[in-house]
Parts: sequence; structure tokens; C-alpha cells
Amino acid sequence: MEMFRRAEITAAETIELKQVEKRAPEPGEVLIKIKASAVCGSDMHIYSGRHPYVKLPTTIGHELSGVVEAAGAEVKGVKPGDRVCVEPLITCGTCHYCRRGRYDYCENLRLKYRSGNSAYADYYYADEQWVHKLPDNVSFDEGALMEPLACTVHAAIKAGIRLCDSVCVMGDGPIALMLARLSVVSGATRVYVLGLLERNLELAKQFGAIPMKSCMESIEEIRRQTGGRGVDVAFEAVGAPATFNQTISVVKRGGKAVIFGIFEQDFNARPLVDAMVREVEVIGTSSYCWDFQRGLELVASGRVDVKPLITHRFKLEDVKVAMDVKRDPSQQPLKIILEP
Repeated sequence: MEMFRRAEITAAETIELKQVEKRAPEPGEVLIKIKASAVCGSDMHIYSGRHPYVKLPTTIGHELSGVVEAAGAEVKGVKPGDRVCVEPLITCGTCHYCRRGRYDYCENLRLKYRSGNSAYADYYYADEQWVHKLPDNVSFDEGALMEPLACTVHAAIKAGIRLCDSVCVMGDGPIALMLARLSVVSGATRVYVLGLLERNLELAKQFGAIPMKSCMESIEEIRRQTGGRGVDVAFEAVGAPATFNQTISVVKRGGKAVIFGIFEQDFNARPLVDAMVREVEVIGTSSYCWDFQRGLELVASGRVDVKPLITHRFKLEDVKVAMDVKRDPSQQPLKIILEP
């Protein structure tokens, strides 16, 4: 019986590599030998035991790329040897939303990593419909970052950014920096990124954005530069009460505030009253729907470069070290790649 390693968070702050049986793929299923997986910020909420929707113990990891090792019966779109990335979803295909193509709203939606399938592993099982071939000029590292890129593509589309719009992104982490780059690509002429880390803010500048320190003085400066009105679109990509409030306050009357961050605790949402009075459209975003294809096209065409976001690299057996580095601000981590 052949076995392989798969990570599981057994309790808060505790992650273990467990041995599981390697089986043949079922009909319609693909077995992928993982080449690269990435640590997501939401993984850290799970690791801390404070994710609002995930109970422990659980498998973890949902950003990956690899090579198809075996394909089950009825699989026609991919074959052994294909380089791929994966949408880590389980949908019913029959509910009201699935029948209308909005699988991200599936009434029975589950995520693979919460259902016993970890991307922090040697192998990964996926239904063929969620497997995407990597273009020849897209690396495994880039493929592992398709999941967060698809999330940000989805958010940018929901924001409806237009030519010459002004945009403010709260945060300087990987999601925030992807949102900044996508805002530039979408035609925004002023894209402000508010963060705390000099290295990340410098990267924001490389992506075509205007870097600023995260503080109320920067909010006031943005208002000044926009004629006292505020920006057309603001993204909250931190998940903190202070940045939520700043996101609402920096948007102009009739503008859009897009909420992306994960909030671990309840907080006073009084700024929503201000949003109501000024008719600010508050938009939630959390997933993707037909956005992996867009992300792959953006990277393959060179319009979006995600490689500069990779700051650390570890072997799978050092997953505990990788998790500790990810939550240590002194390490200034952005995306961490794990390699089996």
C-alpha cells in the first residue's frame, strides 16, 4: 500500500503531516502530483483557531499546481503529464444558483481543504471540471497563485473599475497588491495602496500604484488629491475594524466599497450609517466564478506578474516553520511556496 503526506491542523497552532493512503482516481477524478502550493492568509486564521467558519481539526491548503499523474475513467479534458492548477471547490451542480452558472453561490458549496483534501501534501485529488491546464509560459509557482489571483479578479470585476477611475486599496499584503495591479490594468489612473511595510509599498509602486503609509493623514491626502470627494472605488483587504472604517470614509458619494478581508471579531459598524447617507455601495467579495481562466490569461499575456509576490520557499516537511514565518511580521512574508 503506497502512502503520501498530507497536512492537518489538529488544534490551534498545531499542524501535522499525516500519512494517508494513495488510491487510484475515481471516475471523473484526477490525481495530481503537487509541484507547488502556497500559504494563504486565510490559512493563518485557521491555524490560529480563529477562522469564523472553520472548525478544527481540518486539512488545510487550497492554492496549488502540479502534474496530472493519473486520470480516472470518463476524464477527457486532461491526461497524465499535463501541467495544471485547481479550483478547490465542491459544488452540487443542481441547486438554484448552480443551474444558472453561479457556482460560487452554490447552496451546498464546500471547499476541498475542509473536506479532507489538503494542498499541503504530496498528492491532490480533484474532479476534472475544476482542473485547469497551465499555459506553457506559466510556471508551477505562478500556477499555485492562480487561486488568490482569481479571487482578486472576481473582486475587481465586481468593483466595476472604469477608465480614469481612482482606487484606494487598504492593505499591502498579497491580495491587496494583486488588487492594486488589477486596478491599474483595468484602467484606473490613480491607485493608492495604504500599508505599513516599506518593502511591500515599494512593490506596490512597481505595480503602478501610489504607495502611502496607512494612517488618517493619508486618507486626508487622498481626499485632497481627489478634489475633496474621495475615490471611486476602495478595497478593504486587511480584515480589521480600523481599515473597514477607513475604506468607507475614503469613498466618494455614490462610490463603491469592496470588502475582502476576513474579520475574526465583531466590531462597531457605525460607519455603515455614513455609507447609507452618502449612498456608498458596500460590496462583499470572497470567491470566484469563471475567474481562473481570466487569471491564467492575465499572467500568460504578461499583463499581471505574480512572481514578485513570492518571498519565501520551504519544503513540505517544514510546513510548521512556513506557518510561523507567515504570521511573523518581522519576516515580511508575502506568498510562501511549499514544495513536496
